[in-house]
Order: sequence, then C-alpha cells, then structure tokens
Amino acid sequence: MPELSRSAAKSLRGLPQSQRQRAMEIIRRLNNNPALGKKLQGNPRGFRSARLGRSHRIIYRVSDDVIRVTAITPRRDAYR
Repeated sequence: MPELSRSAAKSLRGLPQSQRQRAMEIIRRLNNNPALGKKLQGNPRGFRSARLGRSHRIIYRVSDDVIRVTAITPRRDAYR
C-alpha cells in the first residue's frame, strides 16, 4: 500500500464515508498502476494527480518504487 503523509491521512479521515471508500480504492490501485493519474506540469515536478470524483484530487509522487500520497484535497486547492 502506498505511504500516506500526515496531512493526507488527516484529509482522508475528514472525508465523508463514501468518498473515503473511493479514495482508499484509488490508493490501493496505485500499487498496481502508479501511472494512474496525470503528470503535473510546472513547479511541482514529479508529482501526479488522480481524480477522486469531481471535487477532490489525490496528489502523489512515485520515486524509487515508493508511492507517497502527499495530499487529498479539493480540486480548487490542489494545484496551488
């Protein structure tokens, strides 16, 4: 299972139950397919973003076969 940062774990706990279940499913799927999300361009190099419905994104990074989820955030705040 991918590693969760402290802030990502806190955000995950704050999601409604249905979104939390979808988020956990996406995070599990990252093990088999790390290229699930799109590459982010610009300043945050090496990060990827996976959609969690219409309103939230899961931001993560793959390095040396380690997947680390850094944020689970509303879309409007995800790319700042």
